[in-house]
Amino acid sequence: MTDMVGSLKNGILITGFIGGNCNGSTGDFSYGFEGFLVKDGQIVHPVNEMNISGNMNQFWFNLVELGNDIQENNSLRIPSLMFENVDLSGI
Repeated sequence: MTDMVGSLKNGILITGFIGGNCNGSTGDFSYGFEGFLVKDGQIVHPVNEMNISGNMNQFWFNLVELGNDIQENNSLRIPSLMFENVDLSGI
C-alpha cells in the first residue's frame, strides 16, 4: 500500500466504511467512509464523514492497481485497491 500512496498526486486513502447502501437491481451505491487525504504522495490529514457513490457496474472498470498486501487478519483477504475517476463528496 505504501507504494500506491507514494504514487498519488492527489487522492484519498480509504481506511474504513461507516454505512451506506447498494441497489442490487441497478448497481447504484453510496457509502460513507473515513481515511486520509493524500497530496504529492504524502498523507496530509485524516478525513471522515465523506461519501463515495457511483454504479457498481461501472465502478470496477476504474480499478487501476492491485497491491501485494493481502490482509491476513481480515475475513475478506483482499489487497489494497486503487481506483481513478471515483465520485467522492465531503472534502
